[in-house]
Amino acid sequence: MKLPESKKDFDKLMENVDFTRILQITVPILQPVIIGGLWLLFAKFDKRADAVSKFIAIAESIPTIDLNLPKPVVLASLYHSIDDALVILQDVIKFMKDLDIPSAPEIIDAAKEEILDPIIEPVQEASHDFQKALADCASNARKSLSYAYYTPAGPLWIVSCMTQKGFNVNLKYVKDKLF
Repeated sequence: MKLPESKKDFDKLMENVDFTRILQITVPILQPVIIGGLWLLFAKFDKRADAVSKFIAIAESIPTIDLNLPKPVVLASLYHSIDDALVILQDVIKFMKDLDIPSAPEIIDAAKEEILDPIIEPVQEASHDFQKALADCASNARKSLSYAYYTPAGPLWIVSCMTQKGFNVNLKYVKDKLF
């Protein structure tokens, strides 16, 4: 490439330069800097923006909170009120260290105990109405379910039927009395 020797050559060379290409490259690079700088200036001069900036810095320093704000705003807020954010972050770290978090096997064992321990409900006294409703539900289950389904699903059918009739009966009682 030949260097321009006169102003006329230089002007002619500059006419061929597409400055929009340069702007397309520099604007995305400078945009976060501009946004963060404007937010920082705004936070330094306005008390409301200062309070919001402190809130953003404190909230974003907690690991489980994400305010979904633009990164330049968060960075400028952290820069603006880093002292307050560090104090809160130290408190969060102390709190997290002192937490007694159970391990996965402990959680599974506790859940099994809660789920597998049968809830023994008091069975209502065997009144004439109760006996009649139980017999109706049992015959309904035999009639509606085939023999292959009666054995595994029959007790559930009967408990559901009894509940619909207003009687409180548990699955264990039905299995013991009818199956």
